[in-house]
Amino acid sequence: MKFFGLVLVGVFFTSCSLFNAFDGNISQNNWKIQKIIVGGKEYLSPQSLKAETTKNSQASQEIEQNNSDGMSNEDDTANALSSGQNTLLSDSDINATDDMQNDSDNIKQTKPSLVEGEFTSLNEISTMTFDPSQHRIYGLAACNNYFASYAWKDDDHIEVGNTGITRKLCNPDELMSFEFRFMRDFNGLFTITRNKSSMILDNGKMQIYLQAINPQ
Repeated sequence: MKFFGLVLVGVFFTSCSLFNAFDGNISQNNWKIQKIIVGGKEYLSPQSLKAETTKNSQASQEIEQNNSDGMSNEDDTANALSSGQNTLLSDSDINATDDMQNDSDNIKQTKPSLVEGEFTSLNEISTMTFDPSQHRIYGLAACNNYFASYAWKDDDHIEVGNTGITRKLCNPDELMSFEFRFMRDFNGLFTITRNKSSMILDNGKMQIYLQAINPQ
């Protein structure tokens, strides 16, 4: 009887050891979602959308300022010509004028939503938090809170399931587009590529790019 009891205890601890062997780890539990890629197309999280908008807006302002300075130079040249001075434009002046025109054309071709800066007031931050004690994932997608359960398959793979999300309408539409695609494909077996400050989850349908909130 004692032998049988020892066997049961041995089996129990062996099972626990095998379970723990597949309980992988990551450098930390709190992450920000930078972007997702679905079907080869990139969808930015709210904070990344805001950052890109700000960058494009600043670039647009710099080009407008350069164009304004160029117009002043052109006015000076026109005034000189009208006053009877025999002034010729140098090759560098002509090239500079062409460059300013090209910059202006490039700005016109940029996505209007980014140039107009309609996302600069966004305050939402997409997050992903792992709770290893409960094997749960939760966070903010765009404007809605989401949750899921996960299990380690080996050191580099997790299975995600039992997902759910609140149902608030996000504005602008780009946030809803990001959130819809994120939750639609946030399930199944994910391969994990990671280091101390970044991580990528890839299930073949979607890649989730994560940045550590507090890099170590």
